[in-house]
Amino acid sequence: MASAIAGTVKFMMSHQNGHFEQLAISTRLYGAATPYNLLGTAFARTSSAASSNPSFQRISYNLCSSVVDTLESKMAKNKVIPTYVTNGGDWKAQKKAKDLTKFTQGLFYEHHVHEKTIEMFSDAAVWGDGFLHIFAADDKLAIEKVMPHEMVVDHVESAVSEPTTLHRVKIMDRHVAMVYFSDLKEQIETVAPVNYQEIGGQATAADLITVIESWKLPSSPEAGDGLHAISIGDGVIHEPYLKDYFPFVHFRYVKRKVGWYGQGAVERLQNLQGEINRCMILKQRSLWMQGSFKVLLENGSKVVTQHLNNEVGTLIHYTGTAPQYITPPATNPELQQWIDSLIEKGYQQEGVSRLSTTGEAPLGVDSGKALRTLTQIADDRFMFMGQQLEQASLEIARQAIEVVKDIYEEKGSYPVTYNDHNFMETIDWKDIDLDCDQYTLKAYPTNALSDDITGRLKDIQEMAQAGMITPRTAKKLLDMPDVEMNEALSNASENYLCKKIEECLFDGKAFAIEPFNDIALCKTLALEYYNYGQYIGVPDSRLQLLRNLLSQIDDLTKVMTPPAPAPGATPQASPQAPPTNNLIQNVPGAQ
Repeated sequence: MASAIAGTVKFMMSHQNGHFEQLAISTRLYGAATPYNLLGTAFARTSSAASSNPSFQRISYNLCSSVVDTLESKMAKNKVIPTYVTNGGDWKAQKKAKDLTKFTQGLFYEHHVHEKTIEMFSDAAVWGDGFLHIFAADDKLAIEKVMPHEMVVDHVESAVSEPTTLHRVKIMDRHVAMVYFSDLKEQIETVAPVNYQEIGGQATAADLITVIESWKLPSSPEAGDGLHAISIGDGVIHEPYLKDYFPFVHFRYVKRKVGWYGQGAVERLQNLQGEINRCMILKQRSLWMQGSFKVLLENGSKVVTQHLNNEVGTLIHYTGTAPQYITPPATNPELQQWIDSLIEKGYQQEGVSRLSTTGEAPLGVDSGKALRTLTQIADDRFMFMGQQLEQASLEIARQAIEVVKDIYEEKGSYPVTYNDHNFMETIDWKDIDLDCDQYTLKAYPTNALSDDITGRLKDIQEMAQAGMITPRTAKKLLDMPDVEMNEALSNASENYLCKKIEECLFDGKAFAIEPFNDIALCKTLALEYYNYGQYIGVPDSRLQLLRNLLSQIDDLTKVMTPPAPAPGATPQASPQAPPTNNLIQNVPGAQ
């Protein structure tokens, strides 16, 4: 099996030279870096060209890296939060769905999923495809970035449909492989190290070997012909594979009409980048040749050339025609205009504003409304791409939960720490364990205030005028724009009461109201939860806890209510109109 897998991978890669050549070109165009892998002589040629070809040392404008880095910054603005919503579930399912949301967010925080997702997007922008491998390692969830150069599928099988077989060819340290694949210890010890070609013509002092991991999807749920195999040298370990998907999240920058591999921004820009490079080389040579002054000396003129120097006040003696100093134009202005137009075409093609690459706002666009409108126009261009990235984040969450389920079945526990602002909460999968048909997974991006300070000021003022925040809070946000913390403080009373009432309703824990709590709000929430509990069929013993709470609220209200004035008492003075506040228009009494 090991030799058959190695032969199949070699056959497929030998018939995909164009794909691997494009990966090498995109790598060179973006950053002149050389990631190594089983790429053969094509990648080695590109690597060695840097030292032998002097054109690599010439000045150039890297349009590809500018566009990709700007796109990466745009995608990184919003952090996707997976949220689970029950499908008509009872109160137990809803409680588990909330815990599942916290559990997933804890996984995302623990494994830095947002950063890895943006890195996956960046890989897709450079190479066309970005991959994250989601698997179990040492009884824990592992999420690992995968270089697109490592992924191999049959390009004919996957021309118009998803492939059923996938191979990952990875270069790995021999001793690390021995730890993870102890069943193949003998083969790992004797297998030959990677050769010069397999690591792109790079020299290495590490003891590296080639590991091929392969997946074959089952033909049908009942077929039982799925397979997962790891082969090293002439040794192989394998096991049945029952899932109907590969354990990878695959993000494409642009999906091709034919084929499984995507198309990256660098590939789409490479012709423009090549023309820019040629024009920049021409401009550089022109500056070298014509960027300094010239001295015209007539044949037969008796001028001592040593006197033609950069000293001040030099006397130049001549007989015949005087020497003439001229400074020719360094370059043709049309050449620079042509270069600028090529750069602008590249930005327009990928929908990137040239001003956004420098972080500048257009001239005259200085109001918050104008900045938000400009941002909205730019964001609309990438709406579909942003939705694809959100779906990739949801797929990460889905596959991560599947791995957690597998580990839980074997170990009986899988705890995760959830960070809720200033509180830490440990959630174990055994307290959740929801079936996938009981919930729906949705994504919510997080963004609150504008990035620009002018737009941020306008946002805060509009929130204050709408009554969403007080002027005191608005002043605080202007000094420290932490909307998330402000919302946590503003909603602390309601969140606390909701938490305690839900504990009564869902966990059977009694709650005693205090005079320092918002008694009116507590009564409103308790009544709403009581009616809701009746609707979803909460046991009567839990509802009795809310009845007791409502009774406590009524007793506390009577104690805190001031007595009515006695008959004939002197009336109080008429209240004065409260002062107005300029920060909130038409809202009297705001402080």
